[in-house]
Amino acid sequence: MKNTVVITGAGISVESGIQPFRGKNGLWNENPTEMATYRNYRMNTSSFLQWYFHRFVSCKDALPNKAHEILAKSNVKVITQNIDNLHIKAKHSLDCLIEIHGNINYKRKIHAQYRNELIWANWDAVNENNLEEDLFELFHIQRDGTIEENKSERPHILLFDEYYTELYQYEEAHQWMDAADTIIFIGTSNSVGFTYGALQMGINNGKKIIVVDPNPAPSFYQPGVEIIQCTATEFCEKNF
Repeated sequence: MKNTVVITGAGISVESGIQPFRGKNGLWNENPTEMATYRNYRMNTSSFLQWYFHRFVSCKDALPNKAHEILAKSNVKVITQNIDNLHIKAKHSLDCLIEIHGNINYKRKIHAQYRNELIWANWDAVNENNLEEDLFELFHIQRDGTIEENKSERPHILLFDEYYTELYQYEEAHQWMDAADTIIFIGTSNSVGFTYGALQMGINNGKKIIVVDPNPAPSFYQPGVEIIQCTATEFCEKNF
């Protein structure tokens, strides 16, 4: 497909065993809208980092599935909401990939502004038997949980009480969508600001809009939106 942008969400990673936020047994049961916030990082630093450590553990051994691999080989431009690193594991060209919500494998200083300030977060160095102390050491936080403004670090993940910035290639993502003829949503619930805005922008500008999901969110059922109820792999095998 020429002049196409694909926006992927948690649904594309289900076949890889990654637990989504929503749905049965989803992480929403743990209320991430409170846990995954910058406020919680500042107020409850230990529990915040432990929560993300367990998110890393759930992702680290997961392998990209056929949908990831097909998209990577096709060189299509992908904007992913997922932080699970699976598009990168599938060897998707970094020139054709935007991780709009970050990547759990990276960390950064609190006030970082540029992508070249991202640092590999070596979560594997953390011993679960010494969890809090090791996490504080990994993110340069004092043993009593005190955060130092110019020294401490945080996971490179867009939190629920934060805004999109250039750390997440927000403007570039919009440029990709503006230039596209077709925008395909794969496995996303259309419940976050970016996807909702992308959908409305696409409709308003006469883009071809395709939504791929076995159970599409009701908000996708709008004039001008083509709904295809199938898995990500089934769609990618037929169309890329």
